[in-house]
Amino acid sequence: MSNQPAEAPEAETSDAPAAEATEAPVEEAAATEASEAPKASESADSTGTAEAAEVEAVDEAGERGRDGWRRVGAVLIVLVAAFAVVVLWARPAHEPTAPTAQRSTAPVAVTSLNPTDIAYLQLMISLNTSAGQLFDLIVTGGDPALTPIARSAADGHRAELAALRKALADGGAVEDSSIHAGHDLPGMVVDADMAAIRAVPAAQQPAKALEVLRDHLTGTTALCGSEAKNGADPATKAAAQQVLDAHSKLLAQLPTM
Repeated sequence: MSNQPAEAPEAETSDAPAAEATEAPVEEAAATEASEAPKASESADSTGTAEAAEVEAVDEAGERGRDGWRRVGAVLIVLVAAFAVVVLWARPAHEPTAPTAQRSTAPVAVTSLNPTDIAYLQLMISLNTSAGQLFDLIVTGGDPALTPIARSAADGHRAELAALRKALADGGAVEDSSIHAGHDLPGMVVDADMAAIRAVPAAQQPAKALEVLRDHLTGTTALCGSEAKNGADPATKAAAQQVLDAHSKLLAQLPTM
């Protein structure tokens, strides 16, 4: 036997540590990727949720806008229907439906009448119209002193009425005979005046008729004087001057009874 110590056997080179060292970074990378994957997923989900919320908000805003317009349209329909019902209900059953106005190419007339002009024309038309029954009564009575005056006055009043109505229409106003109907104004011949003439004996009727005629002419001349001072429309003032001249002449012709 040899006395040399026996050589220790060489340790076997093992690859295990190296393998473990190599696998560790891989596992760490895998773990990192695994940990980052939920974050990326959460980020994508968050972005998608925000975009979906924006789309939903736009849709809701559009829907609210459409609802608003639908409500406005419904209100307008209700108002139009209510107006139509009121108009139809207010129209008398016997009144025919007014014809549709045709569009006119003529220029719109510009009125030059002031309130005094309009008031004068409306009242003067009523005064002259009311005197017609008085002239008829005088002519029928046949008084020789009054009959010629009544005939002349009747003709003059008709011509004056035409001029007065023309001035009113040319000025853009509309005649309204109901304004002074039945009003006992200075110069107005009312039913009570006619009744008073007929109530007296026949021999006294000419004098009573003369009294009513004088009151009529006095009232009309005073009215014409007011228009001459305060009126504005040249045509109306010209018509008033013609009435003033004619009625003043009639007053001067009246006999004393």
